[in-house]
Amino acid sequence: MTHDELPGAAGLRPTFAVTVLAADEPAAFGALRDFLRDALTEPGRAYAVRILGESLLTDPADEVAGLGPLGGLGFDGLYLNVRQRWQSPKWADEGLYDLTHELTVALRRGELVALHTPVSAALLRGWVRAGAPYRFLPDAVLDAYERESPGAAAAASSRLTSGARLDFRAYLAQVTEALDILDKAAVAEDTPR
Repeated sequence: MTHDELPGAAGLRPTFAVTVLAADEPAAFGALRDFLRDALTEPGRAYAVRILGESLLTDPADEVAGLGPLGGLGFDGLYLNVRQRWQSPKWADEGLYDLTHELTVALRRGELVALHTPVSAALLRGWVRAGAPYRFLPDAVLDAYERESPGAAAAASSRLTSGARLDFRAYLAQVTEALDILDKAAVAEDTPR
C-alpha cells in the first residue's frame, strides 16, 4: 500500500465530521495509525474489504500532493487510508453487493488529532478505554466549539460536525479552526488536551 495508490489529497472532498483525540506523545500517532489499519482491514458485517492505499506523513517537509509541504499546512502528521468495502444492500439478503469506497483522514497538530473515519465510535471508544495513548477531550473544552463555531459537538465521543462536504484545502482550514478553538478552550479551562 503506497502513497501512489491514493487519489491526490487536493482532489479529496471529505465531510467535516471528526473525532478529536489528545495525546501527550507525538509517537502516539503511530499507535493510532496501527489501530486504524487493523480496524479497517476487518470486514465486520461486510462481505469483504480491501485497502486500496494509505499514506503516513510526519516530516514537515513531506509533500501533501497538490497542496504543499505538511508543515506549511500547519500539521505535524497526516494519515490517509482508502478502503473498498463490499456489502449486501440492506434490502437484499444475499446475491447482490454494493461497492463502497471509504476515506480515513487523521491530522495531528501538537497534542490533538482530528480523525475522520468509518471506524465505529464504539470501537474507537473501546480502544481508548483499553489503554490507548489517546484520550477524549473534556466536555468543557468541547462546549467551547459549539459556542464559537457553527458546528455541533458530541461530548460523549469528542465528535465535531458541520455536515459540510469540503474540498481538501477547505477541510484543512476547518480542522485548523476547530483545533484552534479547542486549544484555546483547554488553556482557558486549564485542562489537559
